[in-house]
Amino acid sequence: MPALPSSSPAQFVQGAPVLHVADVEATAAFYRDVLGFTPDFGDERYAVVWRDNSAIHFVRDSGHPSGVHLFQWVKDVDAYHREIVRRGAVVAMEPTDQPYGIREFVIRDVNGVAIVFARTSITAKTVRRATHRDGPLRPPARLALLHIVRYR
Repeated sequence: MPALPSSSPAQFVQGAPVLHVADVEATAAFYRDVLGFTPDFGDERYAVVWRDNSAIHFVRDSGHPSGVHLFQWVKDVDAYHREIVRRGAVVAMEPTDQPYGIREFVIRDVNGVAIVFARTSITAKTVRRATHRDGPLRPPARLALLHIVRYR
């Protein structure tokens, strides 16, 4: 498993998705009002929102994003779930302990984009279960495969 993010990275500081959306202002408002992100910059053509170390960008485009879902690591899945439900989030999947070593829940944003919020709960038993015909498949790789299939 790779190292946890560092406040002093060797090279990559942060990655951020850029979602192409029909209504930038409505999308940024949802991330602010429901998910608790803070607006950084925004107008009707482009906006950026932040929550702690996570940034998401929105650019105006015709139509809705497709073929993508967002995955956000959080420290306390259950506390964040309660927080955003109080703000009006509609949950697509309640917090669930998955056999591949994470606890996660799923919502959809105003554009229909699935957002998975998760924390790791990897144990030795999880590592033993996450196997591949060529030997152990590290849990993050298995996780990636499962998310590709589940949210398409």
